[in-house]
Amino acid sequence: MGEMSYSHNVTHPVITIKKIGVLVILIAFFLSPAFAEAVNGSSGFTLSPNIGILYGHSEEIVYKPAPNQNLYQSELLWDLKPLLYVGLGADFVPLDSSKKQGFAAALSFKAGLPLKTGIIEDSDWDNLVPNYYLTRYSRHDAYSRTAILLDISAGYFRRFFDSLALNVYGEFSFMHFSWSGRDGYIQYATETSAGLYLPWNSNLPRNYVYGELIQYKQDWFILSPGVSLDWDMNRLFSLKAFFSYSPLIYCADRDDHLVGKKTFLDYLSFGNYFKAGGELTLSPSLNTSLSLSASYKRISGTRGDTLYQSMRYKDEAGAGYMALDLELAVNFRLKGRG
Repeated sequence: MGEMSYSHNVTHPVITIKKIGVLVILIAFFLSPAFAEAVNGSSGFTLSPNIGILYGHSEEIVYKPAPNQNLYQSELLWDLKPLLYVGLGADFVPLDSSKKQGFAAALSFKAGLPLKTGIIEDSDWDNLVPNYYLTRYSRHDAYSRTAILLDISAGYFRRFFDSLALNVYGEFSFMHFSWSGRDGYIQYATETSAGLYLPWNSNLPRNYVYGELIQYKQDWFILSPGVSLDWDMNRLFSLKAFFSYSPLIYCADRDDHLVGKKTFLDYLSFGNYFKAGGELTLSPSLNTSLSLSASYKRISGTRGDTLYQSMRYKDEAGAGYMALDLELAVNFRLKGRG
């Protein structure tokens, strides 16, 4: 988080036993009707191994203290350009495709590969109005250490005109990202005798640095309502469009500056979560199909507190996320007991 001169003295409770317990309860609550219907043979599951890419970035923000709390002190952009992943999906579906209405559920798990994902850009605004302009900039290579995306949804579908189905559902989403920043350069504008910094410009001398310099991770927890529309165009092709929005967001992130051993812990909530996309499916046989999907996810406006050395800095932290998700999946339909 820029050059804030903090140190390391607080542990980070990323995922406690309590949170895991809540997650298990949510999964059981959402999926218990699915298991009940699967047992009586009226429905089955579709398993979908998949591969794909995320293309976008996560955002780490430091706001200035009040009364300038809407001005940036620092912004770090962590690239996902791209992040390659492999995953597995499971959809609970009725065995009779002409069923007019009923329960539907889905689970998706994706794991990112530990590869270089682009760069990290760190921008700082050290002055206040009327001298509020960019004063410092640095960029380094960004490497994904771990990435996990989990989505669990459950809802109710109703079919219209045989070929159209509307699905209204609730969804729980968990995303974990962890990066490492290495090598690169920094460009700092000159500080004047009055304690102000001159404006940054791209012609400033570059001070090159080497080795691992910074680590950052985000854990996102999101509850959202959603709606999807499925269209069976003909025997071979079907199309799906989906949309969800929610302000119910919680994020815990950790920023470790390895030079100087500085650690920042942020706890953020609320904001705006938006997800929309579509999926095209080719079904050459009744039990096997191929799907190509594209979706866009954006999180903005999330704010909260920063912890450092047992001190809490109120409403000075922010985070964001935006990425395009392109996925290719093979779907295998598993029949229930008949």
